[in-house]
Amino acid sequence: MKLRIFLPATDRPEAAARFAWKLFDARGALLRDEATLLADMPRAGDVELVIPAERVLQARLKLPRVNAATIRELLPYAVEDRLLGDPALIHAVAGARNTKGETVVAVVDRTWLQGMLDALAQAGLRPASAWSESALLAGGRGDWHVVWGPARGMLVDDEGVAATFDHGGALPLAVRLAIDEASQRGDRPQKFRVHDAEGAVVPDLAPWSDETGIAFERGTRWEILAAGQPAAGSINLLQGEFAPRSATSGWRVPRAAFWLAGAIAALQLGFTAFDTWRLQRELAGLDARREAIFRSAFPQARVVVDPDLQMARNLTELRRERGQAGGDEFLLRMTQAARAAPGGVRLVEYSNGKLVAR
Repeated sequence: MKLRIFLPATDRPEAAARFAWKLFDARGALLRDEATLLADMPRAGDVELVIPAERVLQARLKLPRVNAATIRELLPYAVEDRLLGDPALIHAVAGARNTKGETVVAVVDRTWLQGMLDALAQAGLRPASAWSESALLAGGRGDWHVVWGPARGMLVDDEGVAATFDHGGALPLAVRLAIDEASQRGDRPQKFRVHDAEGAVVPDLAPWSDETGIAFERGTRWEILAAGQPAAGSINLLQGEFAPRSATSGWRVPRAAFWLAGAIAALQLGFTAFDTWRLQRELAGLDARREAIFRSAFPQARVVVDPDLQMARNLTELRRERGQAGGDEFLLRMTQAARAAPGGVRLVEYSNGKLVAR
């Protein structure tokens, strides 16, 4: 089962704070939907967090192509111009690079996130992933979303980049600015779907469509969308220093993976056995060839045990029979000098492989 916990936007949760949560079965079907104290939540093998959009700053950046560790070090300073605080106090995670070479970066306050994780840990809850709530609406193609709540609204574009705003009855300024920025990038949306949350009344959308030239349509209830799955490629904020320490609580290895690992191991053993057999066959062929060469050179040999050693001994014996010192260059030179000197040798000088006899 999977437990999805919706974190509040407050700085510090009080002891009596109630957290909204949803419990799903193994197939993703919703089983329960309540708001209780942390201690009263059900336990599940997979726990994930949904972070309110106002707690997550998202930006599109053009980052250098370096390794992941370097990117994690650079991210806080890459978004420094969009922050009001110290870059060292934030936790930033990069998503995938899009077709335009831009990377969506999600930023959250490190102290706030750590405080929430500590409160959950005290209740025995250890999440394996954490998403911005905008990830539940991402993944469209020119189809943007607006969640209209009693006091606040949330705008979400195709890539899950969100902006929150306080609203009245007119077109929110945040929506107008987002449309202008998207038009400059060449990503102007084609349609907006406006969803109500917590029973809020959605205003008349016809003036919004007339003002922007984009269709604004009524959507569904946010409570229904909140039971869906995050879009593929959404940014999991529990990475780096906030990565879960227990690997078994956050993922399960599919059974097919074990079969695949077994098949790979069997193939590897088969290839190793075949290569061993091939090398042994080549070695036997070389041994036979070596013995054949030895017997052709010394046909009088009856038993061949070590062709290399027997060959060396026979060559040494042949050199000695012909007056050559076997295996010793100095003795060889002395023998040659003694034979060449007509009156005998009185003095011998030998240095650097050169022999002088007088």
